[in-house]
Amino acid sequence: MFKTVVKAFVVGSSMMVPGVSGGSMAMILGIYDRLIDAVPNLFVKNKRAEAFKFLAAFTVSALIGIILVAKPLEILITRYSLQMSYLFLGAVLGTIPMMVKKAGSKGFDFISLFWILLGAIAVFSIAYIPEGLFSPEGSSSIFGLLFQFLGGVLVSIGLVLPGISTSYLLLVLGLYEPIIKALDSYNFLFLLPISIGLVVGILALTKLLQIAMRKYPKPSFMMILGFLLASLKEIYSGFPSGLMILLCLLLLSVGFIIVYMLSKVEEQEEAKVV
Repeated sequence: MFKTVVKAFVVGSSMMVPGVSGGSMAMILGIYDRLIDAVPNLFVKNKRAEAFKFLAAFTVSALIGIILVAKPLEILITRYSLQMSYLFLGAVLGTIPMMVKKAGSKGFDFISLFWILLGAIAVFSIAYIPEGLFSPEGSSSIFGLLFQFLGGVLVSIGLVLPGISTSYLLLVLGLYEPIIKALDSYNFLFLLPISIGLVVGILALTKLLQIAMRKYPKPSFMMILGFLLASLKEIYSGFPSGLMILLCLLLLSVGFIIVYMLSKVEEQEEAKVV
């Protein structure tokens, strides 16, 4: 449980990092699979207590991480955006060996590359969603409320799938500013249809992912790898110059090695359980 709390704290701390989704960090830390299993297991009688205990510990620790670390991390990224971007780039690239192994693949064959490309295209296609499509104009009508509900369902994709930024989805859908205003004015009634859509989306998506990762591990994990690789576009801050090249390459290597070693530790722990 201690490791769960620490990992959740890191996930929460990184959720405000531009281009880094909570799902990405959960995948990097090797806790993503457990999260996907835990949500549907809340509705399974003999697994409910354990799933609730895990999710409660994870949620509380992640919230603490957001409160305590998000702001200092944001300042650090603002001051050293180029250096930090290469550290995160290395971290994302460090997930590749782990994802390939989870997919049960020995390398990148044509089929693997197809699923990776499909995942990347899915992330890039978000940019083509009509801007402000789910903005709350006319929200008092049934049609407006339905659109907010659907907006909440779409936002859940950013919370569940790695590589898809929740804040970016909110901006594209036209929900970011209205939600901030509603929170500032304590207008929780406005947030109700979005929240319901969010919960429904999370429950449905985690169940689908749970089934997919068990029955079709190769397509599932290769598509998730595609999501992660597509997120590199949001993280990348440009090419360094001069001595900064060496520092950025060093940070890239550090990010890769840390995540790679974490994945190895996770593999050893899973082997002991089996």
